[in-house]
Amino acid sequence: MPGTPNFPNRVLYHGDNLDFLRGINSETVHLIATDPPFNKNRDFHATPGSLSENAKFADRWSWRRDLHDDWLLHISKDHPEVWQVIQTAKNVWGNDMGAYLCWLGVRLLEMRRILRNDGSIYLHIDHTAHAWVKCLMDAIFGRRNFRNEIVWAYPASPSPVKKDFPRKHDTILRYSKSNKWTFNADAVRIPYAESSMERIKYPANASTVMEGTEILLHDDGKIPPSTWADIQQAYRYRQENTGYPTQKPLALYERIIKASSNPGEFVLDPFCGCATTPVAAERLGRQWIGMDIWDDAYATVIKRLTDYNLLAPEGQSVKQTASQPFAHGQVVYIVDPPLRTDAGETAALRLETPSAAQKGKRHPAPRTQHGKLLSDIGPFCQGCGSDYHFDPRVLEVDHRQPKSDGGTDAYENLTLLCPPCNKEKRDRLTLTGLQDFNRKNGYLKPENEPNIKHGRAGRQGGRRASRRR
Repeated sequence: MPGTPNFPNRVLYHGDNLDFLRGINSETVHLIATDPPFNKNRDFHATPGSLSENAKFADRWSWRRDLHDDWLLHISKDHPEVWQVIQTAKNVWGNDMGAYLCWLGVRLLEMRRILRNDGSIYLHIDHTAHAWVKCLMDAIFGRRNFRNEIVWAYPASPSPVKKDFPRKHDTILRYSKSNKWTFNADAVRIPYAESSMERIKYPANASTVMEGTEILLHDDGKIPPSTWADIQQAYRYRQENTGYPTQKPLALYERIIKASSNPGEFVLDPFCGCATTPVAAERLGRQWIGMDIWDDAYATVIKRLTDYNLLAPEGQSVKQTASQPFAHGQVVYIVDPPLRTDAGETAALRLETPSAAQKGKRHPAPRTQHGKLLSDIGPFCQGCGSDYHFDPRVLEVDHRQPKSDGGTDAYENLTLLCPPCNKEKRDRLTLTGLQDFNRKNGYLKPENEPNIKHGRAGRQGGRRASRRR
């Protein structure tokens, strides 16, 4: 079942988006449409004298400077697939790419958690880190939930490049959370050109799918293919150009919002910058949440909503009707993270949805693996480290990652817990979450730490690795 929102509509959270993402209840957002930094190793500055003239940020990443120990421990212990992508990028490309993927990865894990099961995410990226981010999202959302790769090929202006093809496109990676997702085909149809060969080859009443393509012929137009070449860059649209260094056009995000959400549903942009996603969502009758660390983000949201006659000027009363702009005070500015009102657990990684062939291979019942687990892990509770040599039958087989959050009965997802730990863990906590709970409350004593083998069958354990930056 979807979660209960613990945040208002039309809210701008000002600060580090990770804190806000961690505070949002699970399964409450229908769509995430966002444009994070690209790891371009350069500084960005807004156009002088523009609405966003004070906007600037450095798109550079350092393994030592920009990462936190808890991110490294959280990912390496709970999300080995994600950690492998980060480590590979670090080894092949360099520390800066590894740092960037770790910084982005902890946020994507939270984004996946707060998406509804029928929700989608569109992540805007370019060639700099596109290949690595695709691998990262495969690890977090599951490669079978990869829906499409949209190429935004903006019309090219003259380029000084003479020895290569000019780079005039960005990529938008589109994933769903599960095998159910919203796609409103009719909402994003584009008209046929008057001279289009489609109109000649197919009559006006044609309604068929062109084999081998994504173009659906229909009386009202066609679904745009995965290359979008009909939308200009934002600076070419005079009314909406704010001078923000990485501004994206409204038409781009309106197409995304139309396709993958319905009126009244929540759209989130954790990197909302100059407010393109909030404005697009408001224009289309969606609820929205924006997050940004830029100090002028709230003022920019207000200015742009007012310019588009969506927000009444400050102090002006309005009638609460659909045709009237809403009141100024209805845009909420918040600097403190919301408080979770659900179970309050951190993100847990999904396990890959099994294919039809894999579904035919059933795992043995967990309880039958008790002896094998004892041989691999030893007679120790993996939640509190207590020694049960005197009677290992007391230990119960449980799942490292709860089945309610995508865990399976595969042997590598099984562990041993004492009855009190199993009762505390239930289907709310991952094994690491249980261990952290026990440490905080004194149930996992220092002398028992060597008995914790991270709960993974066959994994050689001992104390946690020393923290390194």
